[in-house]
Amino acid sequence: MNKINNNTVIFIILILTIFYESVLSKVIFGPSTPQPIQKDLEFNSNGKFKIIQFTDLHYGEADYKDDLSNQVQNGVLTAEPDGDLVVMTGDSVSGYAWNGTEGWFIEKWIHLVEPMIKHNIRWAFTLGNHDDEADLDRVQIVELDNTFNLSLTQRGPSDIRGATNYYLPITDPSSGEVATILYFFDSGDDNCQGVEGWGCVYPDQIEWYRTVSMGLREKYGRVVPAIAFMHIPIPEYMDMWNFYPVNGSLYDTGVCCFSVNTGLFAAFKEMGDIISMHCGHDHDNDFIGEYNGVQLGYGRKSGYGGYGPPTGWKHGARVLEITANPFSISTYLRFDDGSTEVTPSYHLPQAKEQYNTCCDTYGFVNVTGNSYSNCKLYEENFLSENPFLFEINQNHHKKINNKK
Repeated sequence: MNKINNNTVIFIILILTIFYESVLSKVIFGPSTPQPIQKDLEFNSNGKFKIIQFTDLHYGEADYKDDLSNQVQNGVLTAEPDGDLVVMTGDSVSGYAWNGTEGWFIEKWIHLVEPMIKHNIRWAFTLGNHDDEADLDRVQIVELDNTFNLSLTQRGPSDIRGATNYYLPITDPSSGEVATILYFFDSGDDNCQGVEGWGCVYPDQIEWYRTVSMGLREKYGRVVPAIAFMHIPIPEYMDMWNFYPVNGSLYDTGVCCFSVNTGLFAAFKEMGDIISMHCGHDHDNDFIGEYNGVQLGYGRKSGYGGYGPPTGWKHGARVLEITANPFSISTYLRFDDGSTEVTPSYHLPQAKEQYNTCCDTYGFVNVTGNSYSNCKLYEENFLSENPFLFEINQNHHKKINNKK
């Protein structure tokens, strides 16, 4: 059960894309669906720009779950008709659910982008730790996404770690100047720099960010405020929960952050442009706060695949509304039924709720005494209940590890 080669991928993409655009789009969206021509991002006439963050959609585990996830996306997008961009922050597909057939991932991807096409809203994504566990690797997933007209996703530099390291500028048409930069980072899968635990943004990616940030400062003659998106949280999220007041909750097994602190936050402070960062990964966390001058926030678990969210929580998305002048960001959670959070819970740091290290790293024990994350436990249980998928998954990971 091998990953398919590039020629096969391109052929399947062409066939499915032609079929999708010529048949499905007419059935689902009508024959006169508008074809977008504007790829450049701009603030609207009121100086606003709205981002809808979907995270951890986890398509692929079961058709009924995928249909429910699709309903979540449609519900949120219907309730946010003035949205300008959808950002997906990883684990859009549960790659561990791959059944070994070629074209499996493409089928799931077509399903998950349907709501954005229906609502004619552009999107961009960064990869998570589960997306490339199926029949497409990280680069092939980006190439697939780029076949859709509404996709703004880019393949980042090939000489650094990961595939989704790129940036998108947003222009203020009233001044003609770039008012905001959106950075996307590929936080990989697991075992940052060979250290047990979760993946990270590697030093070469951080150096890429520094170079780009400095170049943009020189180009525009000023520091342009920027927002960062990635899948796996940086360790500073754990510090913020432990020692700072936040809005929202932590019901996961802790903060499943980088197993090595590679200095990304320090680079943010050094360059002075990142004022807000948003991630996913921990399905049962949704807290947001300010840590040493930078807003750090989780999204809301969007999909029905994977574990969570906790009982009583609704599936949904985090919405970011940016104002160009003076620059500001407001944020709230939008749920699948169209409602929003009334008043987010407020959490003050407490010694009994502090975490010693990131989930699944050496010495990790959460406040309930659990030393194993919900994420790893869920995947293991899912595969143990599906022995055929377990065998495919094991063989696939052996092949990947041999390549590494």
